[in-house]
Amino acid sequence: MKLIAVGDVVVARRPAVGCEGDLSVGTSALPLLRDADLVIGNLEVPLTDAGYPAEKAVAFRVGADMAPELARLGFDACSLATNHALDYGIEGLRSTRAALDQAGVAHAGAGENLDEALRAAHLTGRGRTEVAFVSLCCALPPGFNATSHRPGIAAVRVEQAYEFDGVLIEEQPGTVPYVRSHAREADVVRAEEAVRRARDRAATVVVALHWGVPWCYLPSNQGPLAEYQRPLGRRLVDAGADLVIGHHPHCLHPVERYGDGLILYSTGNFLFHPSEEVSPCDRRPPSRYKERMFDRPWFESAVFEVTLAEGPPGLRLHPIELTAHGEPVIPSASTARRILRQVEEASQELAPSMRVDELGRVHF
Repeated sequence: MKLIAVGDVVVARRPAVGCEGDLSVGTSALPLLRDADLVIGNLEVPLTDAGYPAEKAVAFRVGADMAPELARLGFDACSLATNHALDYGIEGLRSTRAALDQAGVAHAGAGENLDEALRAAHLTGRGRTEVAFVSLCCALPPGFNATSHRPGIAAVRVEQAYEFDGVLIEEQPGTVPYVRSHAREADVVRAEEAVRRARDRAATVVVALHWGVPWCYLPSNQGPLAEYQRPLGRRLVDAGADLVIGHHPHCLHPVERYGDGLILYSTGNFLFHPSEEVSPCDRRPPSRYKERMFDRPWFESAVFEVTLAEGPPGLRLHPIELTAHGEPVIPSASTARRILRQVEEASQELAPSMRVDELGRVHF
């Protein structure tokens, strides 16, 4: 089975560049979604015309009428367990789920209670292959997580502490501390149980995981991955996940084969239209972060083609570039090579023998 996984998706209008194209430089990359048994993306925005913005740094929304556009573009399923899912409250979350249901786009990661949020969506690929799809979130605004008595998203909460060398900071005042982080054990156990239940009903299990740190917030001394990520991703594979699709950092991060599973730590952005955005002045992040956010890593990304058959999944990367309007196009050869090289070099920090060839095929 060929599965296409892409990162963050915000569709606020019909793309200016159509779905037709010859995949030459500068043409739309949207046709890459066509030739797949399943297409899964991360819905980074609530689809709602109602509700009130949450008390957080940035609240997004687009109209519920954008759900059919997701279906038209070729999305079979979307992950909903994100830090923006409740930007317009429970009402906005319910609107999103209803709009996707009406458009025929499956979803996972949100529900009227925790059990429903953790429940796998069961997808049937165009080749009739059955896939169970689970969606989880570690980037958790207060009150977004579902509980036994509250709607919300399926969360794996992360605890953190700050470590510093007392002698060093005396000599180098202002030095950034190292952030120690680990996923909360009770949440990891629940996530493992959700994956095992999904595995009981389908031969293939895919987990979408909203996690990690955008590069504009990440100190250079800590590398691209937060400390909790590798142990968490590996435990989900051990529980039965064949593929873990990461997103949230808005840039590309390493890929790793672990056992018979594949972990994509961050799939970057795919289609990111400007949308309605509310940012309270007393909650707005410092401008230096926003200025860094919209740098090259935001615009250089990839479409991840995953082959699921007997044995470990296969992977091929198709580099893409976002236009100034947030739409994916085929990049120049030099940009494509840079994207592939970036993923290769980052991934070699985890597995030195990993290679990405000139066609984007990943060799572990």
